[in-house]
Amino acid sequence: MAEDAASRLAHMLGIGDIAVYGQRARVRQDDLLVRSQASDALGRASSALRDLAARYHEERIPPSSREHPFPPQEALAALRSIEQRQRAVQDAEVQLRSAPFPAEDFVWERLRSAELQLDLLISLDIALIERAHEVERLCGELSPGDAESPAAVQAIDTAVSALRASLRERTALLAPPI
Repeated sequence: MAEDAASRLAHMLGIGDIAVYGQRARVRQDDLLVRSQASDALGRASSALRDLAARYHEERIPPSSREHPFPPQEALAALRSIEQRQRAVQDAEVQLRSAPFPAEDFVWERLRSAELQLDLLISLDIALIERAHEVERLCGELSPGDAESPAAVQAIDTAVSALRASLRERTALLAPPI
């Protein structure tokens, strides 16, 4: 099963038949590939939300007029909600990109000495990438009409929270012991 997960992760990263975390020199490279793959998905999700906010503003918030000098409060609340989700996705991307690098020697020895930890790292990497792609999918599918739906917004919040939990687990596994 571990080999299946490792080959699945290698396929997700586009590295072919190279063993993920298979050599001491590849620990940081593989870590960078995992984080890059997930960060890119979050960047696309953030862009989708930025574009959605612009479309929503254009479609749902009319220009001020003498009769209606202020936009509808419901529309402004929905626009703020989209912008808050975009900031949350951007924050998750920054957190992912700025996570500390694993100490190569320490991680290598730890992963090689405990196959279970290597399997756990690979499964956390898969979960991190899948959750980043889920956030991207949810943000990309959101339409201006969906932006007013609490369920659609809650789905994005849940996906971002799950992604952050995966990142915390992965960071804790790669952290040197205190």
